[in-house]
Amino acid sequence: MLPLADGYFIIEVYLVTNAKLEKLIADACEANGVSLVESDMFRAGKRKTLRLFIDKPEGVTIDDCTNVSRHLSDALDLDPEVIDGAYTLEVSSPGLDRPLKSVADFIRNKGRFVRVTRCTGKPLTGKLVDADEESLTLALKGNAGNVVVPRAEVLVAKVDVQI
Repeated sequence: MLPLADGYFIIEVYLVTNAKLEKLIADACEANGVSLVESDMFRAGKRKTLRLFIDKPEGVTIDDCTNVSRHLSDALDLDPEVIDGAYTLEVSSPGLDRPLKSVADFIRNKGRFVRVTRCTGKPLTGKLVDADEESLTLALKGNAGNVVVPRAEVLVAKVDVQI
C-alpha cells in the first residue's frame, strides 16, 4: 500500500480502531441484554470521554449500566490501542426527554405514548403503534382512531410519560 498523502495510513488505522471499538461496544451490550441507542466519543480537556446510551424494553437499571461499563472497560484494558491515552467511560439510559430520531428508537418505544411535534408546530400525542423509515402510526386517545404521520413532517418526537 502506497500512501497517497501524509496521514493516509493514520486514517486507515483510525478506521480499524473505530471498527474495533464499535465491535467491543456491541459485544458488551449483547452480553448484557441491552441495545445501544447512541455512542459518542469526545475530548474533555486532556481526557477522552466515551459516552454510551443503552436501553431495553423493560427499562435500564443501574446494574445494567454497571455491567456494560465493566464488560467494556475490561475489554478495552486488553487492547489499550483502541482508545489511545486516558479516557472516561460513561454508560447511562437515554432518558425520557431524549428525542427519538432513528427507526430503531421508534421501534424500541412501540406501545408507549409519544408526543410528536410536526413541522406545522401542532403537537400530536398517541400510543406508537408502528414505525418505519417513511412514517409513524399513532393510536389517538378515545375512539379517535389511528393517524399516520410522515417522518418528513416530524420536527421532534419524545416519549410522553402518562401519569
